[in-house]
Amino acid sequence: MMTNLAQMVYWKSLRRKGTRVNRHGPTLLALAAVPLAMLDLTRHVLQDGGVWTDSHMYRPGCPHADARCLNALGATCFLATYLGFAALIASVLWSADVFAKARDGFRRARVAVV
Repeated sequence: MMTNLAQMVYWKSLRRKGTRVNRHGPTLLALAAVPLAMLDLTRHVLQDGGVWTDSHMYRPGCPHADARCLNALGATCFLATYLGFAALIASVLWSADVFAKARDGFRRARVAVV
């Protein structure tokens, strides 16, 4: 599903005008989002399959089962997942020109009020 969103962003970038960053930035952001969001899921699959057995997220003996007990790998996977989804959302919004459309809408509304 995520790669399909990256493909959609790429196809929309073929019709975009502007600088190289404005045309291809959303695509690169979407492509970077895919492995970031999939890192923790891949770790779980490898751990459950017995391929990567020492990939635990929590420190042993910690009484809490939340973010306070994450080890370095757990914190990295946790952060990568949220950064990946944030990057994917930002790339889709950027590709759809939502930021420019919102800015123009606020400007028109401000002019209409005055």
